[in-house]
Amino acid sequence: MKNLILLSLTFFLTINVALAQKNATYNDVITKKVKGVIDTYISKNGEEFNVGDTLTLGSAFRNEQFDYIQQNAGIAVYPLPNTASGSIVTIKKITVRSKTTLVSTTKPQGFVYALWIINLEGAIENGEIKSNILTSDEALEELKKWKSKLDLELITKEEYEAKKKELANYIN
Repeated sequence: MKNLILLSLTFFLTINVALAQKNATYNDVITKKVKGVIDTYISKNGEEFNVGDTLTLGSAFRNEQFDYIQQNAGIAVYPLPNTASGSIVTIKKITVRSKTTLVSTTKPQGFVYALWIINLEGAIENGEIKSNILTSDEALEELKKWKSKLDLELITKEEYEAKKKELANYIN
């Protein structure tokens, strides 16, 4: 009997640990293949977010306060003011609920409360979270800088071609 209880407990803990360490993609979320707490999320634009990663806050979508990022005061949530733009926070928890990816973070420096990103995809799309993936315009600007370096003979043709090949993936 003791062995049966021990075996059952071990099985239960193993299943819970396995379920708690899920990864999800944008498609998994919108098709409801995943829900609950996950460790890794791959967004619609292909960017990977992991518990422990840092995020840089962009600008509030509507200028004065963020639409997709709230301050979590425990009992209530409050809009995050645009003064938090440029702050760096660390992801503490990623949760999937109702076809939406929610992220809990540390508090930005100078703020009292930790953050709750209500909709990670919305925050990325509207610039409230700075993406590490270049936009087409950003990649084109970067390529122009590399072309200038080539023209000034600061880099070799091979270095320029390698960077051009890398950036071409982002330019449409």
